[in-house]
Amino acid sequence: MKKIFLLIAVAVFGVSCINEDFESMKLDLDNLSPFTEELAPIQEGKTTQIFADDKLICETQVPTSYYMPKGAIRTINYVPNKKDATFSGWDTYQFTAAFEDTRNGDNDYNDFVCFITRDKVEIGSWPDWSVKITMYIQPIAFGAGTVLQFGMTLPDGRDTIFTNNIQRDLFPGTTGFVNTTDVTDVYFTADTNHIIKFTYIQPGRVSASYPFHPFIINQSGERLYVALNGKKNVVRDYLSLAGILGYPLGIATSGQFAYPLEKINIATCYPGFNNWVVGNSSELGTFSNNRRDSVFHRVDWALPAGIIKFNPQSLWPNTK
Repeated sequence: MKKIFLLIAVAVFGVSCINEDFESMKLDLDNLSPFTEELAPIQEGKTTQIFADDKLICETQVPTSYYMPKGAIRTINYVPNKKDATFSGWDTYQFTAAFEDTRNGDNDYNDFVCFITRDKVEIGSWPDWSVKITMYIQPIAFGAGTVLQFGMTLPDGRDTIFTNNIQRDLFPGTTGFVNTTDVTDVYFTADTNHIIKFTYIQPGRVSASYPFHPFIINQSGERLYVALNGKKNVVRDYLSLAGILGYPLGIATSGQFAYPLEKINIATCYPGFNNWVVGNSSELGTFSNNRRDSVFHRVDWALPAGIIKFNPQSLWPNTK
């Protein structure tokens, strides 16, 4: 009986220590989100065009929510309409999701890395409006030693699983680590054999927010989410986003991400990481020049020299 009480006491102590770790490194979910959610301004008789740096991310004649990448320069143009018909609105954003596959991992954030493009457009007409969202998910790297599943929690709360074996389905023909140990021997994925195209339709208007929540499922059955959508649209609970020591289980960056190579703790090559996750710094920042050999980076991330398909829509030219 004494042994039983001792085991219980040890378990309680262990849980309290974990809780203390969570409190000692509380994630700033709003800071970790790579975007701010905005509402496009409208002028009568004109089409609003919104650019992030030099990229068009929103075009609309009706109030439309869109996601502005943090740190980007916003430019808004108002173009006179050429037709009487109302353009219902379109917006897009892109980000890299980088996952850890355990709650007490090595924090290299390369167990699964993917580049996601999301398009949103309103379809139909009053009173039967719906929102059509298309996701393009390009696998980039796989640094896990076990089988992982990948899916998303949809805006309506339902879950969809894209694959129950990431390496088999998204990196076919490979064994071991993929794009996490060598920046010269690259496995390319910028084609329809690797990129997942997923379409989701929900009744509503484009002015509403429709957040997606990417996750992996590890061999223990744990569902581990990327910290993407801030406090307002947080999914499930804090434990689905944070590991034992309070680090995020998955991080998101706007655009491409030079993720650490195998077994390289991200804080050793991104000196601002620890301050970023708790909100003491507004951005992750860049990797240290003297640790350039510790991250997977490209001089040009875009094709043909790079590996990312920044316009995956072009792979499906006959669909909208």
